[in-house]
Amino acid sequence: MLKEKYGYTVSYRRTWMGKQKAIAEIFGGWEKSYSELSRFMTALQHSNPGTVVQWYPPPNTPTGYMQFQRVFWAFKASLHGFKHCRPVLTIDGTHLYGKYKGTLLVAMGCDANNQIFPVAFAVVESENGDSWPWFMCIRHFVTNRELCVISDRHGGIVRAMNEVGSTWEEPYAYHRLCIRHLASNVHTHFKDIHLKNLFVWTARQHQKKKYDGGFKKIGEMNLEARQFLANIPPEMWSLHHDGGYRYGTITSNLAEIFNSVMKNARYLPITALVQVSFYRVNAYFVNRRETSKMRLTQGHEYSPHITDLIDKNREKAKHHSVTPFDLGRGIFQVETGCGGRTLGKGGRKQIVHLQRKTCTCKKMEIYKIPCSHVLAVCRQRSLSYAPFVDKFFSSDQYAATYHRVFKPIPDRDYWPTYNGPEIVHDPSMLRAKRRPKSTRIKNEMDEGPRGTVRCGKCHQTGHNRATCAKRSSRHEGVRWAWR
Repeated sequence: MLKEKYGYTVSYRRTWMGKQKAIAEIFGGWEKSYSELSRFMTALQHSNPGTVVQWYPPPNTPTGYMQFQRVFWAFKASLHGFKHCRPVLTIDGTHLYGKYKGTLLVAMGCDANNQIFPVAFAVVESENGDSWPWFMCIRHFVTNRELCVISDRHGGIVRAMNEVGSTWEEPYAYHRLCIRHLASNVHTHFKDIHLKNLFVWTARQHQKKKYDGGFKKIGEMNLEARQFLANIPPEMWSLHHDGGYRYGTITSNLAEIFNSVMKNARYLPITALVQVSFYRVNAYFVNRRETSKMRLTQGHEYSPHITDLIDKNREKAKHHSVTPFDLGRGIFQVETGCGGRTLGKGGRKQIVHLQRKTCTCKKMEIYKIPCSHVLAVCRQRSLSYAPFVDKFFSSDQYAATYHRVFKPIPDRDYWPTYNGPEIVHDPSMLRAKRRPKSTRIKNEMDEGPRGTVRCGKCHQTGHNRATCAKRSSRHEGVRWAWR
């Protein structure tokens, strides 16, 4: 743009330095930001009592200096709100791109309306075997409820989840793997997109017959791939074996979505980064507080997302036929109807046990809402389906999630005094003075669909001008090949 408008070419280094100066002018200097972080965190806790802030190493002297390594924070309103969300956390990390290197770790919940709910944050030196177990202090400072944690296969996370006495081990918590990341691992190891897709299909199956069939086909396609997956406990990646702890969440995509929301903030000085997290989470609370209150006022039992899912299942249920077997214990056989769907879809039989709140399709156990078979029974017997909807999907829980209000933080001049050592930057984390390479490790998850190749000479698909059979001479082909 500068070259087009002014005829002047700006080097990358000059552009980078200009950008850093502009950021420093708006958000404060990079080094100064580290020294201000402790005061801002004190102001944050003073304005929003109950907000958790943890430093590593812990400040142990009232004066002097302490080199920054890690900081953890979780807002009080988020801690309260998460009590009203399903007991599932997705955790992930993303690189920082400013003057100093680092990694932002996030823990995300999911509200009654299936929206991301930020729970906790940390800035650490990198994702490693020490930083992830340290971040898992969320067990002590955020929540001690029974949880399912969904993540990738990072060794630090696996170690933290299996540490004896940490209360992350079963039955206090359940670790599950992100199917998307595991599918990427399968593709990386075996270089077969069809194998990867078959794995994803198998992992998503609810019923044993379909899971077994998919796993068998994986072995037929690649015996080593089958053994690779056999070495991972099936409950870690299979919905059929999960036991309902995931609530149907198959990926850590919730955390990745918030990472994308924070993308621009990752270029900012550290205090500005924390401030952005504060204001963006507050914006979620302000907007969703009004939406959830309106649901209650209008008399809706469930969040919009759950209401839509139940309505779709109720529509399917209209085409099912129900045969009672034991009215006392609530045992029924439900035969599915086509209901306008693809020919051959209907005619399957499922067993519903109302007392146990089970159906052989396993969807109710996995997703915590009544499947179409249970709804068909409720419809025939004039029963309420409310007992089969998880409590965390109700409008009451939705409103309670966003009930607490964030309190504004005063201007810097009115921040309270911080009693502790001054936080200073770590010189070893200074980014090298060259164009930074992307720290995002790309794999097939980043690849989009390839466009169709079309020849510029004959305009047919499947080849280019260099390989066209109709080219006038071999020299033309050589010329185009080298362009």
